[in-house]
Amino acid sequence: MDFTLDSEHKALADAVREMASRRGARPSANGAGPRPHDPDLWSAMAETGLLGLPFREEAGGFGASAVEVFVAARELGRAGLQSAYADALLAGSVLADAGDDLLGSAVAGEALVLPALAEPMRAFAPVPGGVTATITGEGAVLSGTKGPVPTGAAATHAVVTARIDEEGAGGSTSGETVLVLLDGPRVENDVMVLDGASGRILLRGADADRALVDALAHASVVLAGQALGAMESAMTMTSDYLRTRKQFGVPLAAFQALTHRAADMYVSLELARSTAMYLAMSVAEGDTDPALVGRCRVVLARTGRHIGQEAIQLHGGIGVTAEYAVGHLTAMLTAIERTYGDPRQLLGRLAADVADYDTVGVLT
Repeated sequence: MDFTLDSEHKALADAVREMASRRGARPSANGAGPRPHDPDLWSAMAETGLLGLPFREEAGGFGASAVEVFVAARELGRAGLQSAYADALLAGSVLADAGDDLLGSAVAGEALVLPALAEPMRAFAPVPGGVTATITGEGAVLSGTKGPVPTGAAATHAVVTARIDEEGAGGSTSGETVLVLLDGPRVENDVMVLDGASGRILLRGADADRALVDALAHASVVLAGQALGAMESAMTMTSDYLRTRKQFGVPLAAFQALTHRAADMYVSLELARSTAMYLAMSVAEGDTDPALVGRCRVVLARTGRHIGQEAIQLHGGIGVTAEYAVGHLTAMLTAIERTYGDPRQLLGRLAADVADYDTVGVLT
């Protein structure tokens, strides 16, 4: 597999980097933690074409592959920009599979369509647990609660996963997965209460399950790109700090113990880079196997945690201040680590299937 990026990839990276530099990473209202949805940033991303990268040209997209999406997401991560990019592309992937016309508005930035997959007090899983749907013709009435739904308060539409709770309605089977599109979802404190909410059905049964697997794989490529970009920025800031910050009249880089720790960070960064690019190129070739995605996500979670923690430690006290970017980059890496499941869950799923493998490698 050739990891070399061509001139078009570099041009895309330059365009996103220029857009990101104009926006800049802005602290949240309380100085730390997740930032609310930024409509201006979202409009800029739409104008740059990021929202339509992987989608068909008929819907206003560019028909690009997962590699181009990865390149764009990496620049967003480098700039420390937090957005609903991964969520929006996940929802857009479902809309594309369903052939829904709303995709055009989402690509243009006119509609913010977000997925509602997670459920309170339940481990993350693509298959819904406590949310049920009663089929009514081409629509469905939902019951239950989804959350957290980050930036959900700004969503104009939501793609909700549910399970059908009665047999025979529209040829459906009880327990089947169904994907329902809600207009104007009600979200408070990142929680979506669905009791009595009605929407139209996008996909159901095996089609819904397949669409979720593909959508999660493409969203994971976005997360991988953002994570790698954040790690690269944290590494650059740390190495620059060690070269310029002096202690006892000499730069910190003169202390061997600190340079060894920085070297370990670099080893983790190179592993993360290879893993993230491998994931992007595999998905671009049509391989959306959850096991492959899970293995890559675990590696990126471990390398991201190592780089984030070491970056803060090597910066000393300034590393934990709200005004310094290293802490924000580490917070972003922590959030990415726990999006669409966490390493413990991913490892559990991989372990459950370990008997199916003759040998188990990290990236094979």
